[in-house]
Amino acid sequence: MRFHSLIALGLLLAASPAFACTGQSVYLNADFSTHDLAWGEEDARFQVSGGEAVLKPAPGTQTARWNRGVNLTNLDSCVTISMPEATTEASRSYAGLLFWLEDKNNFYEAVISPNGLFTVARKIRGKLVEAAPVPWTKADALKLAPGEKNTLRVTLEGQMVVVRINDSEVARFRGQPPDGPSRIGLVAASSPDVSNTWHLSEFKVTNVPLDKTAGKSAGGKKNSTDTAASAPGCADGKVLLADNFRAHDPTWGRKDARLKISSGKAVFTPVPGTRTFRWNRVFVFDDLDACATVSLAKGTSDATASYAGLMFWVEDNQNYYQAVIAPNGYFTIARIINGRDAPSRPIKWTKTNAIKYGAKKKNTLRLILKGDQVGVSINGKEVANFTGEPPSRPSYIGLLAASAPSKRGDTWSVTDFKITEPQ
Repeated sequence: MRFHSLIALGLLLAASPAFACTGQSVYLNADFSTHDLAWGEEDARFQVSGGEAVLKPAPGTQTARWNRGVNLTNLDSCVTISMPEATTEASRSYAGLLFWLEDKNNFYEAVISPNGLFTVARKIRGKLVEAAPVPWTKADALKLAPGEKNTLRVTLEGQMVVVRINDSEVARFRGQPPDGPSRIGLVAASSPDVSNTWHLSEFKVTNVPLDKTAGKSAGGKKNSTDTAASAPGCADGKVLLADNFRAHDPTWGRKDARLKISSGKAVFTPVPGTRTFRWNRVFVFDDLDACATVSLAKGTSDATASYAGLMFWVEDNQNYYQAVIAPNGYFTIARIINGRDAPSRPIKWTKTNAIKYGAKKKNTLRLILKGDQVGVSINGKEVANFTGEPPSRPSYIGLLAASAPSKRGDTWSVTDFKITEPQ
């Protein structure tokens, strides 16, 4: 009897969700045994049948459904996804979870594909952002054969997002959640040549469980915004983005010899005669109030070619504005279009007694962006304002430094980086 009981227990465990969410408070447990109108009406692209949500997008399109009865902030969500029948363009077919969903035009999605890749993408105002929070990445944990089941898990806590596939962590990053509670849902897409059928089951949403072995929540360690302070002369409004630079945040891009983030500083060491920049690839803004403190490590051979500051209205690596300070007491605002300096600068190189001259001096640069208006302050003193040409949709913010063309080059540090809502 004992032997048969063990067999029965084993079969029961095998039939259960292998990597289910484990929070004590269950916010949503959709077994899809019957249709719940909170998911919207059934149609040719969305059916509930036999304990599964069946999504069948038209060729080359995406279908999404979200539960309108649940609005949450921190959560742990899981769904089991069955791989579809083989398709000729596996890279265009995918399924997964929607999260931080405000409406059909504003959300994040974490999805897996039959080609063994996964991604986390973001849509803002109906358009996918070009720089995905997590680009298409190979996931060895995925089971790829048609009909194979994979459990996708997304944990949200504050700004932190953790993605797991079959209980293997595949991504951890800091995102930009909505201001308040949001919805969660399901999504699937078909390749251009055929309508793929995706079967999703065992969808569950709970609170974020405590990882007892680590003594912390499953969302992971606190992010680098936790102790960011405002520099003198900067605003203390609602924080939209901040970084204390205690550790490298992947949202700034990959690590390399030109940027080191640790011990409270972002240290830029550009190749002599060049500039190095990094823009945060997750957070986007309309109006903002931005501050950063810059400091040159040692004297430079050419103070006219060495500078540091903020990038703003960043569309991509080739199109942005930059506001920078040089150690000789000058500052400027330049615009970069298709990788080249625009012929006319919004603010030409201008000398101001607001700047503390020389190496090791700390200067705090502040930008206030409202519509097409830009205000510039240095060390609490307003030094310029002008009318610019912002992008047509929310844009990024970044950091920049340049080195004089000497043999040893220059090193700049950036601290006190914070973005707040403008007053």
